[in-house]
Amino acid sequence: MELTCVPLAGGRAAGPAHLVEEPGIGASEVPPGSVLVVARPWWPPPAVRPPKVAAVVLDEPPSGRDPDPSVPVVAGLASDLFREGERIEVDGDLGRVFSPELHGIEVVTVFLQRADGRLLLLRRSDKVGSFRGRWAGVSGFLEDPTPEQQAFREVREETGLEPADLSVERAGRPVYARDGTTVYVVRPFLFRTRRTDVRLDWEHTESEWVEPSEIDRRATVPKLDRAWRAVAPTSGRKG
Repeated sequence: MELTCVPLAGGRAAGPAHLVEEPGIGASEVPPGSVLVVARPWWPPPAVRPPKVAAVVLDEPPSGRDPDPSVPVVAGLASDLFREGERIEVDGDLGRVFSPELHGIEVVTVFLQRADGRLLLLRRSDKVGSFRGRWAGVSGFLEDPTPEQQAFREVREETGLEPADLSVERAGRPVYARDGTTVYVVRPFLFRTRRTDVRLDWEHTESEWVEPSEIDRRATVPKLDRAWRAVAPTSGRKG
């Protein structure tokens, strides 16, 4: 499976993934030829970087510091997408990471936002196939020709709101959520709605209009917070 990300330093390389949390890693701790997968948005300067690293995958681009150009570096992929020792290939020119261990399933997630800025969260029922009881946006597998068409269809089926009630504010970059060897490729959307009365179908048991910050406090489907940040207005984005 190919994962798209942000290219920071060019070149191509492959090797086993080695996951790290903190900077200042000693050379003896990193197997030679590893692809360093960094869980936090830092990139140590060349004097600190362990030698013989094949490439680097960052969660987020570093702030105010350029990556070491001697190895391919990409950013924008969470470390929990990878497992220690799995072979991955990094393309620092195009901003891509390939993993033969993974396969993808495309889904859409729609955040419905009303005039006061609150978002609609839905609680998944016991009848759905995954993440029962978790809170989510409007979501579904990608079956229609385009993600946007699928997004409108899911909103109609899960809330009863029609296209005439909605306006598309933003479509975000894909967000990846891993479950076993499956990666859900989440296509996030932000829709404004002129109506707030929703009609739930069998997929959900509850609905609430909440402040966006509530996403971080609830038991949600994987990466709902990251999907929100991908479409949130500038004033509501984090990091």
